[in-house]
Amino acid sequence: MKFIFRFALASALSFSFSCNLHYFSIANRNYPSSEAIETLKQGKIRFNLIRSEEAAKPNLYNSSAVEYELAKSKLFGLSKTSKLDLTYTTSTGINNAGISALLFLITLGIFPSFEESHSNVTFTISERDSRKIIRDYTYPIKGRRIISWLTIPFYIVLPIVSKSFDGGINDTTSSSSIRLLVESFEADFINDCKENPELLEKMQSLSRDLMEL
Repeated sequence: MKFIFRFALASALSFSFSCNLHYFSIANRNYPSSEAIETLKQGKIRFNLIRSEEAAKPNLYNSSAVEYELAKSKLFGLSKTSKLDLTYTTSTGINNAGISALLFLITLGIFPSFEESHSNVTFTISERDSRKIIRDYTYPIKGRRIISWLTIPFYIVLPIVSKSFDGGINDTTSSSSIRLLVESFEADFINDCKENPELLEKMQSLSRDLMEL
C-alpha cells in the first residue's frame, strides 16, 4: 500500500512539473509595416550565425530554436560563408519560486509554483573580416513560468489567443519566445533600413559576397 501511495505521489508530482505555462513580454516591441517588408523581400540578408552560450543548460531565450526561427524568416537567411556575422547573446536572472514551490509540493501540484525571469537578449551585426560592429539590437524581456495541474487548459488555449504565451512539458526552452524575438529584430532592422537606405545597400552587398572557407 505504501509503495502504491509513493508511486502515485511521485507520478502526480512528475506530471505536475510537466504542466508549464510561460508568459513573456518584450519591452518596446515594434512591428514592421507591410510596405517595408515587401521592399526587403527583394533579397534576403544572409548572416553567419554565432550563438553565444550563456550556460551549459539552455534557457528560454538561448536555444537551438534561434537558428530554426531565423531560418524561417522572410527577411534573413543563414550562411556560414556570409561576410556578415550575427552574434546572439543573452543574460538571464531568475527569481526562484520560494514559498509557492513549497505550497506546490504540499498540494501535490494544485497550488501554482511561480518563477520569474529577467533577461536581456542582444543581436549584434558585424563585418566578418574587420569585426566592425554595424548595428546591435537589445531586448529586455520579463518572463514568468507557472507550474500546476491548473495550467493545463490555459497552456492549450492561451498560446492560440496570444503569442506571449507558451505551454507544454518543456521547462527550459520556448519556441514562442524566440519567435517573438526574431519578429522584433526583423521590425527594428526594417525600420533602420527604411530610415537609412545606405545601410540596406551595405548589408545586401556584404550578404552577397561570400567567403571562401
